[in-house]
Amino acid sequence: MRMGYLHMVTVSSPEIARQVLQVQDNIFSNRPANIAIRYLTYDRADMAFAHYGPFWRQMRKLCVMKLFSRKRAESWESVRDEVDSMLKTVEANIGKPVNLGELIFTLTMNITYRAAFGAKNEGQDEFIKILQEFSKLFGAFNMSDFIPWLGWIDPQGLSARLVKARKALDKFIDSIIDDHIQKRKQNNFSEDAETDMV
Repeated sequence: MRMGYLHMVTVSSPEIARQVLQVQDNIFSNRPANIAIRYLTYDRADMAFAHYGPFWRQMRKLCVMKLFSRKRAESWESVRDEVDSMLKTVEANIGKPVNLGELIFTLTMNITYRAAFGAKNEGQDEFIKILQEFSKLFGAFNMSDFIPWLGWIDPQGLSARLVKARKALDKFIDSIIDDHIQKRKQNNFSEDAETDMV
């Protein structure tokens, strides 16, 4: 099947799905990247959208050795703090309805943010807004993905949103790095900051 200049494969049965996902997975392992993905990830310089190959394997190795090691997991007291906080919230609402989905989302968001940046809530709302915009742009239908010569026209105004979103993330991460450098100079590091990913 073709959509514009792109070739598409339709998986319409369990047997074909098994072929694509298991038997021939190395052929289908590379995810297609639209204009938004290529732009926002600096041409796939991340683990989620990188082509399967040496770069992806190196990223995976780094994650396994540095981020997901047993020693690293044991050092994250912040995870235990966030779980305790969630349990206290549940305990405070005994006998009342609790939105479990919202609690789990908040827990995951807090743990991820603290692990990544070493701060509890400083700038978290801004970061969530940036990620939400990225998610919208990753999934947005862009005519230029299917008819490339329309790209210079930008009929949907997505190019301006892409530039704005990437600048917002770059500015946010730069401020986190600057904050870490400043704290390190002043020897004012929290325990979270010592074990975060910055």
